Amino acid sequence: MSGMWRRASVSIKGLVHRRTSIATETLDEPYEITTSKRQQRHTINATWHRLRNATSFRHSRVLYDDSRNNNNNNHYYLPHSVPRPGLGNEPPVIPRNTGSGARAAVAAWQHEMFSTTASPLRNKRLTLDSAQNDRESGIGIAVTSTDPVADAVQDLDMVTPDGEVVLGACAPNRVDFISRLPVELAIQVLAHLDAAGLAIASRISTRWHDVTSLQHIWRDSYLREKTGTFATSEPIRQGTGLGVPLSRPNMDWKDAYRATEELAKRWRNGKATSIYLHGHSDSIYCLQFDEYKIITGSRDKTIRIWDMKTMTCKVVIGPPEVVKSNAILCDSEGKPTHSATFEPHIGADARSKRVTSVPTTMAFPTHHKASILCLQYDEDILVTGSSDASCIVYDMKGGYRPIRRLRHHTAAVLDLCFDDKYIVTCSKDISICVWDRATGELLKQLRGHSGPVNAVQMRGNTIVSCSGDFRVKLWNIETGKQIREFQGHTKGLACCQFSEDGRYVASAGNDKVIRIWDANTGECLREMKAHESLVRSLHIDSVSGRLVSGSYDTDIKVFDMETGRQLLDFPRWHASWVLSAKSDYRRIVSTGQDPKILVMDFGAGIPGIEQLESCPQQRKVEEVKPDPLDHGGYI
Repeated sequence: MSGMWRRASVSIKGLVHRRTSIATETLDEPYEITTSKRQQRHTINATWHRLRNATSFRHSRVLYDDSRNNNNNNHYYLPHSVPRPGLGNEPPVIPRNTGSGARAAVAAWQHEMFSTTASPLRNKRLTLDSAQNDRESGIGIAVTSTDPVADAVQDLDMVTPDGEVVLGACAPNRVDFISRLPVELAIQVLAHLDAAGLAIASRISTRWHDVTSLQHIWRDSYLREKTGTFATSEPIRQGTGLGVPLSRPNMDWKDAYRATEELAKRWRNGKATSIYLHGHSDSIYCLQFDEYKIITGSRDKTIRIWDMKTMTCKVVIGPPEVVKSNAILCDSEGKPTHSATFEPHIGADARSKRVTSVPTTMAFPTHHKASILCLQYDEDILVTGSSDASCIVYDMKGGYRPIRRLRHHTAAVLDLCFDDKYIVTCSKDISICVWDRATGELLKQLRGHSGPVNAVQMRGNTIVSCSGDFRVKLWNIETGKQIREFQGHTKGLACCQFSEDGRYVASAGNDKVIRIWDANTGECLREMKAHESLVRSLHIDSVSGRLVSGSYDTDIKVFDMETGRQLLDFPRWHASWVLSAKSDYRRIVSTGQDPKILVMDFGAGIPGIEQLESCPQQRKVEEVKPDPLDHGGYI
């Protein structure tokens, strides 16, 4: 009987249609074993060939879970046509047309799985070694590090005492990107740090120290950090005398940065070295200065030019009868009358010293016959106003020779200002005059104040003026019309100032109060009870936002424009009334009723402070020599 069945099966096998193998079915396709019956795909091949594949472990994937401990969602990576043993409560799966041999193989396989605990098919918890062999998943892939010590620590953190991988404990990636970048890109990255950040970065490694020592980094950092302003129309331009130097081959930007930081610290602490200049014989009403010179005007009818570097007087300009006198150069004992007294600068042990000088004296047919009350200069001209009701324009590049006289006011010229196009003057005659700078022609006379106009300032096409009538007014210089009036002061005003960008106006006077106004709206932004007597002088440093005031109470004070807070107070540095006080990035220079000039130098003795100057070479006030062919009257 068995022989008949064997011959019949061979006959039927020859009649069965052979199907094509499914090439896309791979051993890597996952298959989920469930209790439901599913239609299985298969191929018709030799029975023993299929049984050989079923019992081979060469193409099967590692099983990652212990089926005896977890009967739910057991996933195995076995092909569909391979017989599978039953796991847990699940029955075995025998594909159709595989014959009795497949059933026997499955039974043997299942018996082997459950009869030994050491079977290689039993799932175990992952260890570091087995995880590293899983090349297609992220398990076991550690974050790399260039530091061997860090790698060792990282490996310890990743493996628990039980041998379990803990990916969440991986240390962050630490790469020295500066060392890997080209120098040009490293400079671009580190140049975004300020001085403190660069100092820290320089201590990280030798490579970082080398890169942070390059001048390009310090230059870019300096120009980014130190060219901002409080109230200017643009950032500080290099080489304009505002504390930002020109770029030049031998420039040490790190020293410049260090000097700037030390200078700012001294401003915060009020640490300044005082220098007193002697030479005038009466009250000094007005002054202007830059990095290299100071020009002063006095009640003694003279204009004097001082060298800021040496603090010596270089030139005296005045009426012939004044400059002819021997007393202008020497005292009764024959000693020079012009001198500078230096206090020891901060950190120095030396005593104060005195330096004398003998200036050149000059007189011209065109001169003032009374007190010099106001002055202003630029690179081309010097303009002075006097109690003789006139102004004189001098040629700065032509030996200070007078160019023309401006005469229209009927009383003393109390203040003046100019730009590239106009010269504006104000007077005790309660008027403001606008002149053409190039020709000296009177263009307009503005009237509107009911008292002496004590101060004027100009920004663009706008003039600000203040008067003894308690009023601050804005004028359009083109039309001559009043734009706005600021009211709030309760007594006569002595001084007013525009910020450089024209947004703010500061005013003060006999009510002892400084007011800051919004120039666009007329609103009073801040009110500062500043002094105990008349406030005679105001100066806005639009770069730093400092407001410097001088008063009849002999004090000089510094305020913060933004908050109105008092920053510094220098009481009684003058022996009498303070008549004028101005400042720049490094100094405050003031004059008063006592005939001496006070220079408060916050940068004295700072290493590298000269790096902040606008010119690489030290400028000198040119020695003015009499011209023998000029019959104008050098004396």
